[in-house]
Amino acid sequence: MKKYLLIAAIAFTAALSACEPSGKQNSNSSQANETTAGLQTDTAKVYNAYLQVKNDLVKTDGNAAKGSAGELAKTLNAIKGCAEATNLAKNMAATNDIKSQRILFLQLSQDVIPLVKGMKSKKETIYIAYCPMADEGKGGYWLSAQKEIKNPYYGDEMLECGEVKEEIK
Repeated sequence: MKKYLLIAAIAFTAALSACEPSGKQNSNSSQANETTAGLQTDTAKVYNAYLQVKNDLVKTDGNAAKGSAGELAKTLNAIKGCAEATNLAKNMAATNDIKSQRILFLQLSQDVIPLVKGMKSKKETIYIAYCPMADEGKGGYWLSAQKEIKNPYYGDEMLECGEVKEEIK
């Protein structure tokens, strides 16, 4: 029964929109620059927290992913317009079931990838990887700090399944 409730929560959350850029600029340019700098810092924190969740899923460690998803939820919560992504991360943090976490991560990636792509200052290359087998053969993307494929959707079952589709420099 818990699985069905979780799947229903996943479907509901997926229907909601991704992180939305605030888009509103303050007429005072110094305040706007501070806001932009703050958003960039917060986005970098989201990216780092996201990578930890991804790495825990690669290791097929549901307990570790539960903890790192909680941290990701906190960082997402600091960004205006990311309420739905925050809820996805909170749902991941509410379970240690790796299969459920991977379904949520698939949807979370759809929100986080555009957010990270919008970061203006990237110190290192960020890779967008794709696994054609994820999501029951529909495919799924994820962010990675390394070019080498480490699949979070299957872990050690199909660790190297996928390819890099894009590099963000």
